Amino acid sequence: MRLPLLPLILGACLMTANAAQDTPRTPALTSAEAQAILKPALADLVSALGKPAQLDVSSLRVSGEWAFLYASIQTPGGQPIDYKDTPFAEAAEAGMKSRAYAALLRGQATGWKLVTSSVGPTDVAWQPWAAEYGAPAAIFEVP
Repeated sequence: MRLPLLPLILGACLMTANAAQDTPRTPALTSAEAQAILKPALADLVSALGKPAQLDVSSLRVSGEWAFLYASIQTPGGQPIDYKDTPFAEAAEAGMKSRAYAALLRGQATGWKLVTSSVGPTDVAWQPWAAEYGAPAAIFEVP
């Protein structure tokens, strides 16, 4: 019994194409795509802190419609953030806040939307996000 080769070859090609599509990529931080991803994340951070801040991006990984951002929180002048005069002041003073920021975003027709975030996590707050939101696990790699 001979199996037709064409369906097997097509199936292998489709599997390879899907695997390549799921491989996370890192857009240049100066690119329009990266800036579009960073905009809602920064707005979320500033709103949560109640004061101006900026992000020093350590990792920005995109796969399909999903993006994961991991960054250090800084003042607009580039200094590490001081949580004084923020809703996180007490937790930070008790050692329960880092200077990190993590966010999961999803691309839509209207642009990138924040799905969830963590301001000052002291653990791997994003660990359940892949299962919880259906995002590809491969984007959650942090240096």
